[in-house]
Amino acid sequence: MKYSYHELIDYMGMHKLPTGFVEAFKLYDEPESDILIERGKYEELLKPYNLPADKKSFLDETLDAIEKDEKVLYFSRFFVWDICSMRNKYDIDNYTELVPGCLGKYNEAYAFIIMLACIPVSEKQMEKRGVPKEYYEDIPHRMIRDQITRYIETGKIDVLDMPWKLNFYTLSIFLLDRFLFIPYEHGEGFTVYRSNKTGKVIALNDAGNVYDAEGQLLKWSFDDEERERDPECKKPGTGYEYGTRGAKSKERFVTTKKVDGTKITGQYMNPIGFTENRLITIDTTEYEPIVEKGDYLIALHIPGGEGYTPERMHNSMKLALDFFAKYYPELDMKGFWSSSWLYDKRLELVVGKNRNITNVQNLMFRYSDGEDGSMAYVHLYKDMDNALEGYECTSSLQKGARDFLLAGNRYCTTGMMIFKDEALNGKAYYTEADEKAFFDMLDRFGIHM
Repeated sequence: MKYSYHELIDYMGMHKLPTGFVEAFKLYDEPESDILIERGKYEELLKPYNLPADKKSFLDETLDAIEKDEKVLYFSRFFVWDICSMRNKYDIDNYTELVPGCLGKYNEAYAFIIMLACIPVSEKQMEKRGVPKEYYEDIPHRMIRDQITRYIETGKIDVLDMPWKLNFYTLSIFLLDRFLFIPYEHGEGFTVYRSNKTGKVIALNDAGNVYDAEGQLLKWSFDDEERERDPECKKPGTGYEYGTRGAKSKERFVTTKKVDGTKITGQYMNPIGFTENRLITIDTTEYEPIVEKGDYLIALHIPGGEGYTPERMHNSMKLALDFFAKYYPELDMKGFWSSSWLYDKRLELVVGKNRNITNVQNLMFRYSDGEDGSMAYVHLYKDMDNALEGYECTSSLQKGARDFLLAGNRYCTTGMMIFKDEALNGKAYYTEADEKAFFDMLDRFGIHM
């Protein structure tokens, strides 16, 4: 190897590098090259945006600075190799930032150039899989468009929310009808079972998960730290108060899981979206695991715009199952996974039943994944820094949610799964008893409009 890892790290002045980066560097054996990205491809990617001459020149100079510095180029080519291979492991959270300290005025533009360099590498991977170009040719541009618009309007070229954007620059996410899809590996603290007699789906927690009184997750058993609730609020009246609010009661419980022969006993994960502090027992001669740690699902993401309906979700999921079965046959997809503020059952108190939001919710097996109401606050009120009282609401959802929060309540982002069978037939996972248990819990803690 031409350079040692630590020699390059010290030279680059890079911080917040991914877990396992040292080990990955030992595996790097790509042939040397004097370029990071072919200039023709680089020009092709930026051509649609008609960048002002000074801003285009700055990006050109950044690429020149990378390619003219032998050490920076060597490590940059390793970055691209690792980023694209990491995408094949579907680990979207490993990279947080790529800001060197050795390129002077070009430091902040470095990550964007690296992102562009990932595209042709990923295109070759798509070609090897036989994925038709129409599935991925616009995918990186969904991020480039926003990046360039921000660059032109503000002069800022650093890459925000890199883990999410990497999915697009590495062509790992696909728009199929209305929704975006990407492979996802299940690693949360529960197992899902299905009855081989009735088809009923039940999920049981692992032992050691910590929940608040309302059945919202505070800590998976394998996490080092508990999710913070009700922190000292430095900006009262904003999303830092209303988005991070905890349960009304300080009570909590820790889950158990006991295996006795064919019997498994554990806390019941109510598919409405919370865990009940009561034990149920299932028999493994009837209930078989359908999702365990390490299994793959298809992560579903929701672009903004019209068409958030059960019909469009069903159609999109059918297309996704066919797509991944054909082009990613090595992944045994068990169904779908997602996490969103839109899945919170509390929204029904504002919008009512038989609305698109609640009708889509009804398709899902929902569960608490430990996230608070920050996502809801940002989507409804644009920014965590915006004050809630006096906010100019333009929709009934904004107004109703504001009243709900001002009454002392909270929202919680919720995880969900939809398994293959239900993705095709639309059968609901919850029962009237599940729904009653949820509303009984709200009544117990005085949660209402």
